[in-house]
Amino acid sequence: MRFSVAAGVALACLTACSGPGSSAEGGDGRLHADADYTQYASAEEVTTAADIAITGPILSVQTKECDEGGEPTTEPTVDPTDPDSTDPSPDPSATSSPAPTSTPSGVAGDGPGDPTCMPMVFLKVRVSTMMKRGFGVDEGDEIAVGNIDTDAVSMEGTTPLTVGKQYALYLTQLAAGDHPGITSVPEFWIPVGGNQGIFVLAKGSVQPASANIVALTAADAEKVDANSDAPSRRPSFTVKGLRKAAAVAAAKERAVSHKNRKK
Repeated sequence: MRFSVAAGVALACLTACSGPGSSAEGGDGRLHADADYTQYASAEEVTTAADIAITGPILSVQTKECDEGGEPTTEPTVDPTDPDSTDPSPDPSATSSPAPTSTPSGVAGDGPGDPTCMPMVFLKVRVSTMMKRGFGVDEGDEIAVGNIDTDAVSMEGTTPLTVGKQYALYLTQLAAGDHPGITSVPEFWIPVGGNQGIFVLAKGSVQPASANIVALTAADAEKVDANSDAPSRRPSFTVKGLRKAAAVAAAKERAVSHKNRKK
């Protein structure tokens, strides 16, 4: 049977357990699965692919559930608000973090991964700031973010989101009809391109979780690719830099929209 996790429904190009040999239980007791994501090389590119881009802390684990897949019953969600809106406010500090919250006991999906489904974890995230606005989300809101449960499954291109830590997240929204295999959370967000949509915030710096992200803008990423030697370590950015990348993405989207209107 073909298995499609919720993340794949949201144009993340994720496929898992899609055929013989694509998933298996390893010696660590976790499900091992393959993934196929669209690749991005810059913060600008994940901004363009995302519905919203935020910074904020992971407050708690809401629940866990094993996604049994299925076909979506609705068309992709369309944002009724301006998709090009970029927050012009100054670079905020991101030093405050909530006290870590332990994972609730007895939630669905606590056990090892079942090869017939994909373990997911759903986390409560407070929106501290926004680099790309949309879908009526504002600073101070709390949203549910879904991620592959790395306690139960090993998959390339995934990074756990840790309660108490701060992140910059580039997210796509899934409504109820987009994820028939998930029943415990009616509406949630997932990172774009697996961990390519996850950046870890620390004091004074922001580091992409994915080694695919090599620059802030697509133009800078092309310069990196032009060099014969790949970067020896992942680049370090700032929230201010991520905002500038979001502004570049928004400007390009406006230019394309304007060009299409003139046709």
